Amino acid sequence: MAASSESMGKNRLHSEVSVKIAQMKKDTRLTFRVASNVKNDIEAIAAREGQSVARICEAFIVAGFDSYRKHGTKFLQPILGRLGTRRAVEN
Repeated sequence: MAASSESMGKNRLHSEVSVKIAQMKKDTRLTFRVASNVKNDIEAIAAREGQSVARICEAFIVAGFDSYRKHGTKFLQPILGRLGTRRAVEN
């Protein structure tokens, strides 16, 4: 049975992200708070993928960097809006 092109594309993306993460030197920690539903979703993805929560978070961060580099603020602003972030007020 031949693999679908969608399946092959997902495997290639997974492989490319894994390679990028594997090549990074990990020399510091990044800690932040998230909503419990976000944590639950990440834990479910980690279990489904057979990866640690930290590795899934790092993969999402790397993918976000890639999208930001490609699309700039057009990528980031809609996501920030969904998070309900606030802009610093200078007065």
